[in-house]
Amino acid sequence: MDIIRKITAYLFFPLSIVYTIVVVVRNKAFERGLLRQRHHQTPTIGVGNLSAGGTGKTPHIEYLTNMLSAIEGYKPAVLSRGYRRQTRGFVLATPSTAVEEIGDEPFQMYAKRPDVPVAVCEDRNLGMDMIANRCSDVNLVLLDDVYQHRYIRPDIMVLLTDYAHPFYTDSVIPFGNLREPRSGYRRADIVVVTKCPSTLSAEEQSQIVARIKPTEGQKVFFSYMEYGTPTAMDGHSTASLDSITDVLLLTGIANPKPLADKVAQTCRIHLCRFADHHNFSIADIELIAKRFHNIKAKRKIILTTEKDYVRLSSTKLRPELEGLPIYYIPIQIRFHQNNGTTFNNEILLLLAKRHL
Repeated sequence: MDIIRKITAYLFFPLSIVYTIVVVVRNKAFERGLLRQRHHQTPTIGVGNLSAGGTGKTPHIEYLTNMLSAIEGYKPAVLSRGYRRQTRGFVLATPSTAVEEIGDEPFQMYAKRPDVPVAVCEDRNLGMDMIANRCSDVNLVLLDDVYQHRYIRPDIMVLLTDYAHPFYTDSVIPFGNLREPRSGYRRADIVVVTKCPSTLSAEEQSQIVARIKPTEGQKVFFSYMEYGTPTAMDGHSTASLDSITDVLLLTGIANPKPLADKVAQTCRIHLCRFADHHNFSIADIELIAKRFHNIKAKRKIILTTEKDYVRLSSTKLRPELEGLPIYYIPIQIRFHQNNGTTFNNEILLLLAKRHL
């Protein structure tokens, strides 16, 4: 299988060269003013990546939302494209908004923090204008997945890269997984290496920083995921993985490996994997139920991610899920120390520098 992948990759190499040329020309056009970038009066923090997904943008946006909301004087909102939603244009989330209207990740963020405005719009500049018109108390906007959306110029740009698949070891699609050449990292103010081990030595951090080669003033931080207690879809009952022998791990995310590694510490895993942002159907639920019932164990559950839980909770699927012990596992982002400099302080320092 590895040989087949290598052969396929090399067959796509010419396409990768063409794609790279197109992206480089586009970036040069922005840098020289041939394509216009718009800067907004409301401060903005962009979060994105060079790779095609899987770096943990949503939990990092949630981290920033919680951190800034707790500081007096900040009233943040979130603006996303709303990937794979069934609507177009600007949509501002309300208590009656369905997941299909704004996409799974924005829906997840709004469900967890309904006090924080969450909006989606393909055109981020239009989205910013609409937020300014409809959310007069908002004084800071977090821009989700905006690294390649260069028509808007964030005040602070945060670039995420996966610890297991850092951008400096990758290549441009379709030969690799990067949306643009590695050199694009230079546009970031902050680089966050995500999904790190919970223990990461200072020596290894230094080695990674040396390979990133940060530009002058560019800071590098390291984050990891802290998993919570599996929670049932009713939001009340929980399950301890220590009391479970077998888990049907149901995922529709780009990289389920960190979660699989976590669950495998205590349980036997039966992986049921779908594509990233997969919209579950009734036929999918029937397949999931069949696979679960075929597991020959008494102490077993179906475990999924928060993002998948959002899509599974769609109204049309709820009757099909009755009787299945489905749990989702919440996660929180934590940061390793960076020589005494914290991620929070760096964000606040950059905001102060650029808006005082």
